[in-house]
Amino acid sequence: FSAVATPPEASRIVLVNRPNSPQSFILGGEVTPFSANDDAIVDLTNANNALGGNFLARLNMNLRETKGWSYGVRGGPSINEGAVAYFVQAPVQADRTGDALAEIIKEVGEFVTTRGVTDEELTRNVNNEIRQLPGQFETSGAVLGAMQRNVLFDRDMDYYEKLADTYRAQTAKSLDDAARAAISADRFVWVVVGDAEQVRPQLEQLGLPIETIEAQ
Repeated sequence: FSAVATPPEASRIVLVNRPNSPQSFILGGEVTPFSANDDAIVDLTNANNALGGNFLARLNMNLRETKGWSYGVRGGPSINEGAVAYFVQAPVQADRTGDALAEIIKEVGEFVTTRGVTDEELTRNVNNEIRQLPGQFETSGAVLGAMQRNVLFDRDMDYYEKLADTYRAQTAKSLDDAARAAISADRFVWVVVGDAEQVRPQLEQLGLPIETIEAQ
């Protein structure tokens, strides 16, 4: 990246019309103020494990396990050399597209305001991150990949050796601070691919600007 994209001032929806689609695909994203070698990236990544990073994360448990509107919802930071973005994606029932997006917006908004990381989530996710570290370096290719990322992101070569201690030092507050610094729930650009005739009336209930384009 030679330049970082300018975040939009407010959320909007881009609806990609795919007639007769039995489900919709929701993708939302925003550019964060973080850089790839920011120390808070580890906190952001583990904070996201409570929100969208794994099966037990809130977004998946809500839309898949509780509501039954999606087979799976995931969210997380996309770390690149010149920018760090945050994305959420979810395939959902066509007739629940608007409801599903409303739930995603609500979950993200509450997570970075009133319902941050709980003690149970902190303990579970710190333990998970530490215990899976050894398995990430089982092959020479994996080790080489880690070295390449260290060079790309201008990290010290002992970065991964220190990760376990970094996780152990995390607190609910440190994770909340990272998430709230990175994620602005009212600045997502939402791309929804689905049957516009069925989906647009649902999305209009959210009160966000909608641009409709035809699928190529």
